[in-house]
Amino acid sequence: MTEVSIEGWLLNIDKEKTKSLFMTHLQEGDQVSYQNFVMANEVLNEDLLHFSNILGLNLQQPTLLNAFPVDGQQIMYSGHYTVYGEILEGEMDAWDVIIGEHCFSLVAEESVLGLTEPHFQIGFEVVLQWLLPQSLELMKK
Repeated sequence: MTEVSIEGWLLNIDKEKTKSLFMTHLQEGDQVSYQNFVMANEVLNEDLLHFSNILGLNLQQPTLLNAFPVDGQQIMYSGHYTVYGEILEGEMDAWDVIIGEHCFSLVAEESVLGLTEPHFQIGFEVVLQWLLPQSLELMKK
């Protein structure tokens, strides 16, 4: 376990175990919205890469993913990533960490993974461009 400090968070995490979590549960939306999420996140800025590397996260594979069309050719994604470890300090459900268009918070949600070891979730919201050739209008129906 490694102690990590990010903004107002103090976390004790198992980075290697966190890296092994590669499962995404799609809630709202479908496989096409997930494909767009992956494509839109292919090029991450340096600060986002640093954030994900410190925590052992793959930002393209959240544990839970919701997708909602918004104005124009954009889609709002929300959900959370699961991290093995524990929260030592940090306010829950506050958008404490903002990196570019991505907002992150510590959240207390029931795990969809059924893990028995200590873990927590980091929630996120981001609005990304619709990049796929399929029409975003199909998602709105």
